[in-house]
Amino acid sequence: MEVENKITMKFKRAAPNFLTAFPRLIYRRMLSDYDRYFYERPSPLYRRNIAKASSLPDFLEYATALCERGIVVIPNFFGQECLSEMRMEFERLVRTNPPNAHAQKENSIHISTSRFNETAVFGKILFEPNMLRLVQYYWGRPVVLNGTGGTRYEPAQLEDRGSNQWHHDGKRKQVRVFIFLTDVPKDGQCTKYISGSHKKYHYDLVNSRLDKDAMPANAQTMLCSGPAGSIAIIDTNGAHRANRNNGPRRDTWNFSFRAADPLSAKLNPVPTLHPAIIQNLTMEQRLIARIT
Repeated sequence: MEVENKITMKFKRAAPNFLTAFPRLIYRRMLSDYDRYFYERPSPLYRRNIAKASSLPDFLEYATALCERGIVVIPNFFGQECLSEMRMEFERLVRTNPPNAHAQKENSIHISTSRFNETAVFGKILFEPNMLRLVQYYWGRPVVLNGTGGTRYEPAQLEDRGSNQWHHDGKRKQVRVFIFLTDVPKDGQCTKYISGSHKKYHYDLVNSRLDKDAMPANAQTMLCSGPAGSIAIIDTNGAHRANRNNGPRRDTWNFSFRAADPLSAKLNPVPTLHPAIIQNLTMEQRLIARIT
């Protein structure tokens, strides 16, 4: 009888926790389903209007590839003059970047989002019209800046861990634009991406590491490679990884975009733009930069 009473009391203590947790679980699932079926759902009308506004040759070809594969690379997107300006600015940011022991151990330099307010050059690049229209077309709705920064990868043969193993970014639908400031050869330190993997909806955002062996046997691995001045656009919900090796130095700047007001996976803190950029923004650009 004493043992039975102890079991009964243990169940009674556990029951309130279970009854409290279960509604929370249902509530979180409802928020996720809203994001899946409404927040992430593109508007065909919005896409048609964006396509009409674009001046990029073969815009629909690139946009359609991005929607189908989750990745597209556009060679020589930026001209030489603009590329030279970005390279000079990137070198300045690298020279003044605070020391980071972890990054140094991996022979890399990471320029964080917090330094975005120091650079008018990359603040201006954020609003490149055709780059934005590709992102807007993919989303099928207005987008907002969710993060930005730069990365320098020096030659380094690293083990498969962290971003050097297959993963998604834990944001669900999110577009990241990589601007190649150096040539990125196919056998060099390029990002690898599993074509079509962006279509899987990840309810679990806690564990973002992926086992490549569990992916479809016919999955195509695509490469974010190309000459300096190219851009690669990927949906970071898809399976991707850095490929660190002894190939040449890789310098990139990136922008991440999502739509406003998700319910189950919140936006990152608002990146701050350079004051010289803010004063000349249009209303649409202010919305993209989340400046109210």
